[in-house]
Amino acid sequence: MASHRFRSIIFSLLSLGILAGIVYYLSINANKYLHLLQLSALGVIAILALSLAVPLINGLINVYMFQSLGVNLSHREGFYLAASATFVNLLPLPGGLLTRGVYLKYRHSLSYVEYFSASLALFFCSVAVNGLIGIMILLYWILFKRIDVSPFLLIVFVLMAACLFVFWLPSFHIRLPGRIGKWVDQGLHGWTLISQNSTLLVRLLGLQTGFMLLFAVRQWIAFQMLSQNITISQAILLSSGAMLTQLVSFAPGGLGVREAIVGGIASSLGFDLTVSIAAVELDRVITTITIVLIGWISTVLLGRQVSGNLIKPGKPKRDA
Repeated sequence: MASHRFRSIIFSLLSLGILAGIVYYLSINANKYLHLLQLSALGVIAILALSLAVPLINGLINVYMFQSLGVNLSHREGFYLAASATFVNLLPLPGGLLTRGVYLKYRHSLSYVEYFSASLALFFCSVAVNGLIGIMILLYWILFKRIDVSPFLLIVFVLMAACLFVFWLPSFHIRLPGRIGKWVDQGLHGWTLISQNSTLLVRLLGLQTGFMLLFAVRQWIAFQMLSQNITISQAILLSSGAMLTQLVSFAPGGLGVREAIVGGIASSLGFDLTVSIAAVELDRVITTITIVLIGWISTVLLGRQVSGNLIKPGKPKRDA
């Protein structure tokens, strides 16, 4: 208990430090942003509307993934889980992944091992999709636009796309007795779910692409509101790179990490670093409104469903 509280305090202090750094960084460049800012009601409404579509897409991903694992997950629950996970990730200790796992365990008896292995496979799938899209954008620039592309960007997106090959690596199944053997079986089942289900793979690829495009349009609007002449293809590249936020996120909502990744890629494309960070923050501030509102309501509703499920007698449980 003491170590858990200590870690929570450390994460809280780290988050506050990152937030203070971003606020200070933005404040010393405030005159530049105010001069460039062309805030419009239409742009804000568009970003808000696009942010509402995010839990819809992630909800469908939840439904398709966990129904394939034998969970009778409704579309409404999938939406609630997506909105709640995003909301919980805003807290000092990001826990959207854990929250979803606990709900599926106590509401639908899905084992933690199967859940986490399937979630890991989904993460690799998402990274690979964004890597492939990034490569296509860069090759289009090189071959048809004759634009010089940073080799570093090409290497990063190639490595991201290479994650797709992990699904076809040979798996060595060692039969172990007892509960450990059951955990191994559950882990392998969750991990191989995507590679052995072509219909699920196609659905996830399509939904992940849609998710990336939503974020790309939001970034395009945010950059435009800061008087930056950004193209759709550049916004797509920024959106694809932002996927790496999930890989190294140690602060609420990827605070500081998303700014660094998007700002770094935008800077390599010729955009001003400070303005790029401001664009990310502009999008973050606007979308946080919907995340908090919808996420809080979804978390409350999920909590009621779990509470109701716990008092039902005689419900069979899967092993952890």
